[in-house]
Amino acid sequence: MADRDPATLLRFITTEIWCNRRYELIDELISEDFVDHIEVQGLDRSGRARYLASARVVHDAFSDYREEAEFVVAERDLAVSHARITGTHDGDLMGLLPTGRTVDYNAIGILRFADGVVIERWGFGDSLKQMHQLGILD
Repeated sequence: MADRDPATLLRFITTEIWCNRRYELIDELISEDFVDHIEVQGLDRSGRARYLASARVVHDAFSDYREEAEFVVAERDLAVSHARITGTHDGDLMGLLPTGRTVDYNAIGILRFADGVVIERWGFGDSLKQMHQLGILD
């Protein structure tokens, strides 16, 4: 996949790892030296294991998690997506017991690639909207 452009790779990773839960692709698409700039409570900040753990945190909390990239732009070694995230909170979310509520919010993700693999990630989601939808904030 090293010959694919960053936008194509980002869409593929979103669909296959995040939506279809094809964790086996992490070894192929995420660098062993991966650095994550997204804060996830209790997780180390680097490596493939970190990437896998962050995916499992989300999937364990939202068994029907979906992430649809509404658009992707890329330049040089970076790809940026604006996505719609949906799911039902039916599992533990870092100590928050399942609420049974659904979430539907937007997020921006940024991946940096080298030789066809992700080496860095940044992301920003509408946390306030998500907390309202989960009933944490009124």
